[in-house]
Amino acid sequence: MDIKSLQCLCAVVETGSMSGAARRLGTSRSHISRRLKALEQDLQLQLFRRTTRRVEPTQIGWALYEHAARISQELGALQATVDDLGKNLRGHIRLSAPVALGQQVVGPLLLEFARLYPEVSLQLTFSNRIFDLVAAEIDVAIRVTSTPPDALVARDLGPVDWALCASPEYLDRQGTPQTPDDLLELDMLSVNLPDQRLPLELSDGRQTRTLALRPRLQTEDMLFIKRAALAGLGCALLPLYSVRKELADGALAHILPQYQARVRAWGDHLYLLTAPNLYPTLATRALIEYLQNHLHTSLYSS
Repeated sequence: MDIKSLQCLCAVVETGSMSGAARRLGTSRSHISRRLKALEQDLQLQLFRRTTRRVEPTQIGWALYEHAARISQELGALQATVDDLGKNLRGHIRLSAPVALGQQVVGPLLLEFARLYPEVSLQLTFSNRIFDLVAAEIDVAIRVTSTPPDALVARDLGPVDWALCASPEYLDRQGTPQTPDDLLELDMLSVNLPDQRLPLELSDGRQTRTLALRPRLQTEDMLFIKRAALAGLGCALLPLYSVRKELADGALAHILPQYQARVRAWGDHLYLLTAPNLYPTLATRALIEYLQNHLHTSLYSS
């Protein structure tokens, strides 16, 4: 039993296939298969059940994987420490962030991080759909949510405030709402909704009112919703960080600012998420610390 065979085992379990493991490790499928067969022969145990679509670990395969994963993480951390002694920070980090947050806030920070640490390579995914960090091979994820997954390590980066806004031209045509019920007369712009209705909560500190609004326009792209609001197509609920500049220069007007607006399912806190790992690389730890130190300023003081 050697570390290379254990790394092959980990890659097959985590990717679910010989081909996926080969791509991750930069080798051939046949090489992975030979390594695993040799490991099974050495142990005199069946480690995987092979089907036409997937390779699934047996019970002993899962048990061996848990130990092998910890060994691989520790060796990786040790190698990173040795590599970084007396040298510049180096390594490879895979990060995921929501599209709008990634483009507007996280992206500029990552460009600065890349400038500061030229020997760290970054693989960035701007997506709203990645939930399983291990399956997606993501080291660090940034998400807006109210309840981070229990299986992940969650670092709270602070609250996310939302702003109900529209262009002044649109409000000149339709009238500026003075009460929550006035919103029923406006065109709403929203992210995609499962039942075609936007459950908007408005709270003035004493009571909360919930309105079921039917959007005129829906899309997964919050940046497009912002453009639609600027173009005068309707009223949108957007993260305050994304429209702070437009509200300040008058391109958008804050509607019912005396109310705190939210959609409960969208979440109201920003979290930095990682899979449980006792031995993250120095590069990963540096990125986590950098984002913790700089994201708050980018979000709340711009």
